[in-house]
Amino acid sequence: MTYTDTLFIFVFALLWLTVRALRTSVVVREWLIIGFGLFLVSSWGLSSLFVLLTVAAFNFVFVWIVFLTKRPLGLAKWAIVFDLAVLAFFKYSGFIGANLAWFPAARISLPAFGIPLAISFYTFHIISYLVDFSRRATSPLPLRKYLFYLCFFPHLIAGPIVRTWQLAPQVGRVRRVPGDLAIGVHYLVLGFFLKAAIANNLAAAIDPIWEQGGELNVSTADYWLAAFLYYCQIYGDFAGYTLMALGMARLLGYRLPPNFRGPMLAGTMQGFWRRWHITLSFWLRDYLYIPLGGNQRGMLRGLANVLITMLLGGLWHGAGWTFVAWGGMHGIGICGERLLGIRADLLAGWRRAAWWAVTQFWVTIAWVFFRSPDLTGATNFFRAMFRFNHAGAWSVHGGLVLSLLFALGAVLHQTTPLWINRVPRKHLGVLLGAATGILLVLDIVVYSPSKTFIYFQF
Repeated sequence: MTYTDTLFIFVFALLWLTVRALRTSVVVREWLIIGFGLFLVSSWGLSSLFVLLTVAAFNFVFVWIVFLTKRPLGLAKWAIVFDLAVLAFFKYSGFIGANLAWFPAARISLPAFGIPLAISFYTFHIISYLVDFSRRATSPLPLRKYLFYLCFFPHLIAGPIVRTWQLAPQVGRVRRVPGDLAIGVHYLVLGFFLKAAIANNLAAAIDPIWEQGGELNVSTADYWLAAFLYYCQIYGDFAGYTLMALGMARLLGYRLPPNFRGPMLAGTMQGFWRRWHITLSFWLRDYLYIPLGGNQRGMLRGLANVLITMLLGGLWHGAGWTFVAWGGMHGIGICGERLLGIRADLLAGWRRAAWWAVTQFWVTIAWVFFRSPDLTGATNFFRAMFRFNHAGAWSVHGGLVLSLLFALGAVLHQTTPLWINRVPRKHLGVLLGAATGILLVLDIVVYSPSKTFIYFQF
């Protein structure tokens, strides 16, 4: 099930009604939520559920053994090694085997396994817990609190990546905030709109161009437009999922951290990662970049740490050189800004506008690597984008022009913070209700058949 499936919405509504009826029974309510998360994973295959439960059980027992036997908390690093080994086994074995095949002397046979649902996300959640435990930032979690942190279904499958200190303290408490119902419904309806109305319709328009890998007989302008429309599609897809996750959490009485803040408004590459997949960016900073030394060991070492972090961040998204290249482009962009002394707070006037254009251009062409099936497809796509010397290079397919209407929705959504603060507080409730009603109608009218969320594969 995906979060835009009618069946999921129906089952979630039943869960929500049950939870509201059991508002005073916190323990029963939270075990129901845990069970629903496990059921959701099992709907994608019992193998995914088995891997999740195995990894969860190992780490839970390991942490408590270390704690109860008063062993050095640093032993948690061995559990991290185990978790990364499991992730590598399922997600990267085929990739490793294919690349080792280039060297006959080192050739081994590694079968490609199906990737268990959400393994990248819950692995990062567990590592966050283990690192915080080893740093004495958190105590060992009781079973219910541990499973709730790990299996809370709104964030389980595709984030946001939640830290222990953000969710665990909420477990076992009853929150009664009147605005949660209205905001939760609004987030659900808006997230559904971004995914089912915007992202899915954009995918239907541009997928044929991407699937041909630069070989389709369309104009240069069409390829540039396809790259931009994919930027809008993946934003609608992932931001839509995140909003639905935040909305479901609010309705159940919990809060998750935001994951997006207008990435198309970012004027620098560093600023982009403070607006795009924010929880991943902070995770990579706190658990990879800073432990590598950050920028405390000189300029060259700092630049190297940025590149390593972004390359591994790209590889986390998928077992392929295209993801490595995507991460590398972002790493190069951030390093370039550091070498040039580019900082958002130091830019003003035309320089600010010019660097915003450079940033968004770099982000857009980097998406070519992210979306292409392989490096050959990406190379062909880039060639098509820069093939200006043929007749009709700047003609645009009518279907792509119409798709700009859907892209406009993704762009306008990111500009919301620019004007929402200007609305008097007493009018926000009416505005929220009207916007929710309009979006609900659009969800019904413009709905496109459900496609799997892009980030479900990670």
